[in-house]
Amino acid sequence: MELPHLSLDTFVAMGLVIATPWLYRIYTPFSNEPSTKTRTEKLVSTAILGHTLYMLYNLFVSPPQNIFKTLDLPLNASPEALRVKLAESFGGEQNVPQYLELLMKRLGLSDLRALYVRFGHEVLTTCSYCQSFDDYALYAFPAPLLEYIREIAFVGIMTLPKSRTAYLRPLGLGALLASLMTEAYWILTVPVNISSRGSEVPVIMWHDVFVQLRHALFLVLPLLITILPSLNLHSIPILGAFMPAPETAATPNLPPSRFQLQGQQTLIPPNATLSHVSNLTLKTLGHLMPTLHLLKYSHASIMRSQSPSSSSAESGEDGNLHAQASEWWREEAREGSIVRSDEDVRKVLKASGLSMDEEVKDGDAVVQPEGQLLTSAKMAVSMLQEQGAPPSEHWIFQ
Repeated sequence: MELPHLSLDTFVAMGLVIATPWLYRIYTPFSNEPSTKTRTEKLVSTAILGHTLYMLYNLFVSPPQNIFKTLDLPLNASPEALRVKLAESFGGEQNVPQYLELLMKRLGLSDLRALYVRFGHEVLTTCSYCQSFDDYALYAFPAPLLEYIREIAFVGIMTLPKSRTAYLRPLGLGALLASLMTEAYWILTVPVNISSRGSEVPVIMWHDVFVQLRHALFLVLPLLITILPSLNLHSIPILGAFMPAPETAATPNLPPSRFQLQGQQTLIPPNATLSHVSNLTLKTLGHLMPTLHLLKYSHASIMRSQSPSSSSAESGEDGNLHAQASEWWREEAREGSIVRSDEDVRKVLKASGLSMDEEVKDGDAVVQPEGQLLTSAKMAVSMLQEQGAPPSEHWIFQ
């Protein structure tokens, strides 16, 4: 499938349509608010625009030259037919350029026509010393190699360290290296069979196909690198195995720092993959289960303890762990009762939608509904009773 060929005027108009909103979004010239983009981000975005227009130019305005397509002749056309068509296009044989005369001589041999399919128009018209397959291959290799090196450098600039696309550098460079090796291997090894004259079996111009595929990759890859961070494809279970996750610092996904307990840390990054979360979950469970068992047995031992503790003996205080724990809980209950019975606190909670009022009924009619905070607390306790396991079989919920 051939791409449509655009005139230069059409391409300029299309370029203006693409560049105008692009540049306006980058620089926002008529906005009173300061831009959130740094100078480096603006320069990179402008470079992506220029790169995109250049690739579009190569695809639609300046595709690879092919004398058979230009003259509308099949690859197995006779040398005489080629010369006649070429002379007609230039208005006479005397006007045909010298390099095309050399090309006509070379295309008289079927082996060189096969090399024309592999290496393209430029190689067979500009290499004056080439005689063998190796000569043409070595002459043709530097041009696409330099294009790939240029694209690798451009992807490197797009994925500078500390940028939002830095984690996509291995993906971009890997795609370019894979494309380079695939193109080189295919061009050097694909069989080219030219049918006899009179046959209309089409032959794929492999050089032209790979040039267009290469430019299409160069066009799409920078745009993909630009939009992939906003798509979060790494969080999708299947694609997450192939898409790298951004290396961003973990942001608080639990209570803010002023409400966190001492030693509490945020372990799950906001853009963690499924495998990452699974590993963190297993690690947390491996630590949590022994901790719960320790809490269960230490609580039981404290309740059974009737001998004075070492801390109370050193400080000269009377009491054992059981008495100290009971005293601590009595103090907690006293403080909680003071807070819950404070009218100012109850007013503030009620205004915030966290009322602790009991339900008041007049017969079957509800005069005052139960407070939201009290309802939530009862639901949490009920869920723990139904779904959670009691620490001991001797515990009885009432």
